[in-house]
This record gives sequence, C-alpha cells and structure tokens, in this order.
Amino acid sequence: MNGNHRSSGIERLNRGMNRDIDRDPERGELRIVVSAAPSEYKKERASSYLPWPVKLFLKFGLFAFGLFAVFVLPNYLDCRGQRDSGLFYYGMTVTACTRQNVYGQISTTQKRFEDIARAVGGR
Repeated sequence: MNGNHRSSGIERLNRGMNRDIDRDPERGELRIVVSAAPSEYKKERASSYLPWPVKLFLKFGLFAFGLFAVFVLPNYLDCRGQRDSGLFYYGMTVTACTRQNVYGQISTTQKRFEDIARAVGGR
C-alpha cells in the first residue's frame, strides 16, 4: 500500500532490506495496523455561527424574558384590568400598581421560605 494511507487493517511492508533470497521479492512483511474508529459526524448547531455577544444575549435575555413573563406580566395585566374597571385610587398609575404587586409577591414568597426554614429548624 505504497502511497495510500490506511487507518486500520493489514498493510504489507515493502522493505528492500532484510529480505531472504528465497522469498518472493514482490511480497513484503505483514503488519497489522490498529487505530481508533473514525468519529461519527456531529451535526453543528445553528448558534455556533453566531458571535459571542449574540449568544450571551440569547442566554441571559431569554432568561430575563422568562422571569418577566412569569412575575411581572401577570401583575401588569391585572393592574391594567383594574384601571379599566376604575378600581384605582386617585393618583395611582399602572406602573405604581405593578410595582406594588410585584413587591408584594416577592415579600409573600420570602415569608413562605422563612416559614419553611422555621419549620425545618424546629424539628
């Protein structure tokens, strides 16, 4: 296999030296070549072609959007419904109502965690 490269299999060595006279000059010594199997083709992700700032924005931006959609958006829509129904106090805005509801939700969640911690610590 002169000139051709094989990654595994059996190759014939064609060496000019160390040949016996009674051997056939066309046949060389045998060598078994063992190598790792070729790696499988892995499909590239479409995001691998994006620059790193875009990837960073997608990772953190999608996380921030998820948090916004779970915590802020329902409170905002509730406040808009209250405003449309006329249930606001004088001077209350949708922004102030949303902020008040989000802070209330955060404090309620914090109180729940504190209660759970007290219950676990009391055992």
